[in-house]
Formats: sequence, C-alpha cells, structure tokens
Amino acid sequence: MKKIYPILVLFSAAVACSAPEQQNLNSPGGWSQTGTPALHAVRDGKLRELMDRMDSLMHERFMTETQIDAERRKYARQIAETAQSLSANVDTIIASLPGLNLTADEQIAFRALAAKLRSEMGLLQRQAESNRIDQISDNLHEINTTCTACHALFRKLED
Repeated sequence: MKKIYPILVLFSAAVACSAPEQQNLNSPGGWSQTGTPALHAVRDGKLRELMDRMDSLMHERFMTETQIDAERRKYARQIAETAQSLSANVDTIIASLPGLNLTADEQIAFRALAAKLRSEMGLLQRQAESNRIDQISDNLHEINTTCTACHALFRKLED
C-alpha cells in the first residue's frame, strides 16, 4: 500500500492539472458578453496601424549590419541617380539664359554658378556611387549654398 499511495497522489495531481477550467465558452478568454465592443475592437484600424509602425521600427532597430549596409547602398544609389538628373538639368538652366536679359557681367556670373552647380552635382554623384555617405552632407551644404546664391541674384528675373 505504501508504494501505491505516492503513485495515486501523482496521478490525482496530474488529472487535476489537466482538467479544463470552468469558463464561459461563449466568449473568448472566458469573459461574459456585455453587448458593448471592447475599446480595442472599436479602434481596430488605428491599433493595427500602430502595431505595423511598431513592427517597422523594431525591424529597423534590430537590422543586421548587412541589412543596414544594403539600405545605405540603396539610398546612395538613389542619391547618385538624383544627382545625375539634377546635373542634366543644369543644361536647361543655362538654356534659359537668353530669355533673362542679363548684362554681360551677369551672364558670366550666371554661367559660373551653373558650372559650379554642375561640378557639385557630379561630385555628389561620384560620392554616392562610391558609397562615401559621410561626405555627402558637406557637399549637399555646398549645393544649397550655390542654389541660394543664384536665386538671390537672379530669382527676381523669373517673376
């Protein structure tokens, strides 16, 4: 009898642990239906949007070095393509020169700024193609300075 008693105790405990709890089977989680939707059900779309954003942020936060490097290369390619397009548009800027009625000195300044812009765009494109991301910011500052200088001198002519 002494050997059977511990086995019966273990068997009883196992049966008790495996027995389903009494809950209301008509509703998930055992809660009774109130007839009013839960707040998260009412805001389901917003909740889903926030959870998708959180997943995205977590994915970005925990990207591997290889994934981060691939993203950098992708953005560098996009910067290079955009710089190439902008550089090609310098010709359009220069083509507008005859319609601006500039003096000879103003035309020289206009062409010099356009040439500087083309040079800076070429440099930006080469930096991006070489994946020298740390140098791009300084070059973008120079491009912005060139654009601002040209607009300060010649924008009034476009109005």
